[in-house]
Amino acid sequence: MKNGQIFAHKSTARGRLDLEYLDELSNRKASLRKRSEIEQQIGKKLRGFTDYASRGSLGQVHAGGFLHNDIRRNADGTSIAPANLSNDERKRRITEAWQHHLTKYPSQAKSPVIAHRLTFSMSTEQHNALVAAGLNPDQVLHSTIKNVMRKFGEAFHPGDSIGYAYGLHHDTAHLHAHIALCPRTASGAYVGCSTSRNPHSKHKRQMDSIRGWFENENNRWTQILGSPEQLTETISKRLDSDRMTFVPRLTPNQIAALQSTQTAEAIRLQQSYQSIRNLEAAIVAKRQFLNAERNSIFVSRLLGMRKPKLPRTVEKLAKAVDRRSLREMQNLLFKIKREYRSAHKRYSQTHGFTSYANRSTQSHAHRDQGHKL
Repeated sequence: MKNGQIFAHKSTARGRLDLEYLDELSNRKASLRKRSEIEQQIGKKLRGFTDYASRGSLGQVHAGGFLHNDIRRNADGTSIAPANLSNDERKRRITEAWQHHLTKYPSQAKSPVIAHRLTFSMSTEQHNALVAAGLNPDQVLHSTIKNVMRKFGEAFHPGDSIGYAYGLHHDTAHLHAHIALCPRTASGAYVGCSTSRNPHSKHKRQMDSIRGWFENENNRWTQILGSPEQLTETISKRLDSDRMTFVPRLTPNQIAALQSTQTAEAIRLQQSYQSIRNLEAAIVAKRQFLNAERNSIFVSRLLGMRKPKLPRTVEKLAKAVDRRSLREMQNLLFKIKREYRSAHKRYSQTHGFTSYANRSTQSHAHRDQGHKL
């Protein structure tokens, strides 16, 4: 689809596995172009990039399917959420798990397939429409990748699991993702990724199916973005609603301008912005706590330290309450973000946010210079 997300390209990697191309900030990329040039290009042509994309999220490589579960396991038997691993550690674990899996299920071909390389891209039109609606294009593309790859597995490998790794890139005019698809399923079956112009071909034409699933995703997002009511209802029901939405960031100059103004509207905007940051930190802490709790239970079971039935029942109830409280925190964050976004828009339209902040900062600077004189 011209104005949506598309399956742009497919190639095959043979010989050895190299996941560095998934990382837009990797040394491999830097060797092709100077790192400073890469960083200057990142987000330069993407509307709202500085608001929705944090520098900490750039260059991140993610694992999906059975590889996501494989890289969770620590050497001591405990488990860790991949998001809590450093990017380098995540790439190392993905590479080791991938190579181990292909060694377990070797190919008889002289030049075996190491990975299928796919490129998914988002049009400028859809990217800008998402930003205008306060939705994070990165999270939408993340979601699309997971949906398409899930459908791929269900359609061509039912009852089995595929494995893949991917990274989002912001260094071109279009937000896009590079995906590496493992050529073996969890049970060792070959994963094909082919197409054919001949209707009588025995090829399964997986790429044609991928394009069709993208078309469905684009139609779904077109409907969602076309109705503010449907947009709010759809996003509020998602488990990642706090990540799916974003709010305009306040620059140091804008914060200084709000503090110097001290009108009721400026104070509410400051308080709302701080509430968002505090709640985001609380959600991160809650997720870390729940993950640590799961690890503790896993270790206890591993050591055979099974608790009596009554304490186990109490723990289950406590975990259910914790999960519910996390969900409530996410819903509250989504609500505050939507309210803050509207308040920020009203304030900027009334006062000319950027220019007002600059004037305020300049006046402070002039006063400071006067005091020094």
